[in-house]
Amino acid sequence: MNTKLAPTYEKMFGDYWVLWYAISNSYSIINSEFRLLLDSYLASDTQTEFSSTISNHSCNSDSSNLSETIHNYLKDCNTPYSLPNKSSDVLNISYRNISKHYLFGSKNIQIYYSSELVLKTVHPAIAHYSKTTTTETDVIFDIYLKNDNLYLFKNGELMSCVPKKEYHLLQGKFIMQLLCSLHNKTEQDWIGTLHGSTITDGNSSILFIGKSGKGKSTLSALLAINGFELLADDVSPLLSENQHIYYNPLSISIKEGAFNLLQPLVKNFEELPIVEFNKTKGQLKYMPCIKPKHDHYSCQAIVLVNYKPESDTIIEPISIKHILETIIEDSWLSPNPQHAQQFLDWLQKAKLLQLTYSDTNSVSSKISTLFKQFNHEN
Repeated sequence: MNTKLAPTYEKMFGDYWVLWYAISNSYSIINSEFRLLLDSYLASDTQTEFSSTISNHSCNSDSSNLSETIHNYLKDCNTPYSLPNKSSDVLNISYRNISKHYLFGSKNIQIYYSSELVLKTVHPAIAHYSKTTTTETDVIFDIYLKNDNLYLFKNGELMSCVPKKEYHLLQGKFIMQLLCSLHNKTEQDWIGTLHGSTITDGNSSILFIGKSGKGKSTLSALLAINGFELLADDVSPLLSENQHIYYNPLSISIKEGAFNLLQPLVKNFEELPIVEFNKTKGQLKYMPCIKPKHDHYSCQAIVLVNYKPESDTIIEPISIKHILETIIEDSWLSPNPQHAQQFLDWLQKAKLLQLTYSDTNSVSSKISTLFKQFNHEN
């Protein structure tokens, strides 16, 4: 009835369809039955025509209620996507109270912080790159708190201004701009930054996703000390050019609940400083890892992590519904239509799996077997 509300792209995954709506930059997962109703609704010119069409499929259907349900669904999916308002503030160098230099390979990054509290937003995750250097600075960041707002500048240009309670948004923007600097890219080059941790065996990679507390970072730490390499923790950047996941230098953030598990396994773990910035997250330690041989790898699988005490180690297929509902919530995905199509194609090529585990030795063995399977198939 209103084809302007129709999805821009759609792709089938088993029993589900994933739809992307350009105006809202949103992804929707629906079953095949609802997809048929949606197609009938969009193809109908009037309510009467729609009622006649669906009566052929189900004599018990209430066409009026169905029409309203579909209309409301399409209305929600077409809420216009808007970029965050950009402040017009200019850089104030009087907030440059703390200066840190970080050396990422050949890139010398300098960051000015306004206070020790502000320093905690970024520094702990990259502290192992901190250097005393006299080499020429490639990029300068400024992060400061002013009037209860956090500001991020890159080379004097304002990148982000957010309320201090939403500091995670500034962290996300900083990570994106750091990745652009390290990989010589622009923000427009990325399909997105996915909320998940990526591990590589030196040939390909696996993206581990899961709700907070489900053990994906702990699993990444376990795998990193058992012969695998960390490509990215918590934020996994996906590039449009080759659909590979790229190296993110941030350390693995370890929650207090995993301290006892990792302390006997990780060398000098007890010497890692404890960081407490957000009371809801509690105490954290940041575990640095060795940089992988390459900056990027193809992703062979997306694995939903579920740590379950005393469970067997089980890897099994899972639906796109569970994968997308987990990965979308805290990821940033580009509104570019080309990138949206690439994202759907990328999802379709990856194996979608769920990992349930409790035993650390068994899980490393299972992941090793999974990588060997991928290498054999390729």
